[in-house]
Amino acid sequence: MHNFLLKTKLNVKISLFVIISIICFIFACTKDSQSTQTSVKLPHAVANTNISLPANITALFLAGMDLPENNNLEKFTQTAFYKSYKTEFTASWNRFQKPNLDKMRNWWNEKIAQNYDKNISYPFSGPDIMNVLAFFPDGDTYMMFGLEPVGTIPNPFDKTDAELTRGLNATRKSLNTIFRVNFFKTIDMAEDIKNNSFNGISALLMAFLARCDYTVIDAKNVVIDNQAELVSWEDSDARTSWQNPPASQRIPGVEITFKKGNGKTQIVRYFNVNVADDNLRRRNPNFIQYLTKNAPYAAMLKSASYLMHNDNIKFTEIRATILGSSDFIVQDDSGIPLRYFKNDEWTVSLHGIYDKPISLFSKRIQPDLKAAYKLSTGILPFSYGYHFKKGESNLLTAKKIKN
Repeated sequence: MHNFLLKTKLNVKISLFVIISIICFIFACTKDSQSTQTSVKLPHAVANTNISLPANITALFLAGMDLPENNNLEKFTQTAFYKSYKTEFTASWNRFQKPNLDKMRNWWNEKIAQNYDKNISYPFSGPDIMNVLAFFPDGDTYMMFGLEPVGTIPNPFDKTDAELTRGLNATRKSLNTIFRVNFFKTIDMAEDIKNNSFNGISALLMAFLARCDYTVIDAKNVVIDNQAELVSWEDSDARTSWQNPPASQRIPGVEITFKKGNGKTQIVRYFNVNVADDNLRRRNPNFIQYLTKNAPYAAMLKSASYLMHNDNIKFTEIRATILGSSDFIVQDDSGIPLRYFKNDEWTVSLHGIYDKPISLFSKRIQPDLKAAYKLSTGILPFSYGYHFKKGESNLLTAKKIKN
């Protein structure tokens, strides 16, 4: 009995010792963990390991957003000018663009959402990456093109304060239209971005990606060579003719790599190319080759100046290529005329309201489209295209019929 009591007391002591040891171990681990977390804890906005990349800092800077700490632009961002720029950019974005994009996404997800090709095409786009991402956020590549020059990749880190101020003022000027009516004026854009890297297509794409909460990983100039292959500018022989590619068919572009949070890496490429029939035949047949070999696409058309309606300067080749290379198309009435969507090839749905084009394009009215709009699914809750006022936009979605 005495031995039993001794063993019992010993077992109790051992158990208490083990329990106390475990508690101490847990406490020590927790303390170490908390200490470790405290030593490496970063502000929420810096949790993304890519956020301090030069390309992303540049994008945030151009977009008037908070920059990660300890960057080379920190001193300038404390100036009265930059604080004013930041306030104005944010107010303009929040006044129209952000709520409009939110409405677009919500409507699309409720009414249209479906599987689509991971290559997205956006002809006549300018730098309008934000609208195509609203409809197609999960693309692998976004292929955009227009008449606006690519511009150089912005590098604010080697600029004086005076140069930064001039550059951001140019950015501000370029954004006046898009912030008010959700489309760019090609003529104004071409004039505005001539001599400033801060408001070229490359810079505006980076700024818009930042404003849409994407992290910009890298940006570089690329070229479609005369074999319809995509090569980096450094690997091409186009250095001396970058802004004015010769008749040897080089097409200048920019490639920007980006991602949202911990999501997949995505790529947008923009090319400066004239896709009128005459230019494509004489100078850039490689562009159509490049498009077709990367098909199929989900295509988007918006505020496209009714170019593919034109009877004088013809755009028949790009129209045929879009129709032939796309499985799904979303557009307003400025895109491809309704008559080209053959009933045995496309399933077409109409959304919003259509009466006639704005006065600038009054000759581009489509009587057949007006008649078809009797079957519209209803008023759109967002602005899209030239009819930017509330309740006046129109949208056509077309899905290719599989044989």
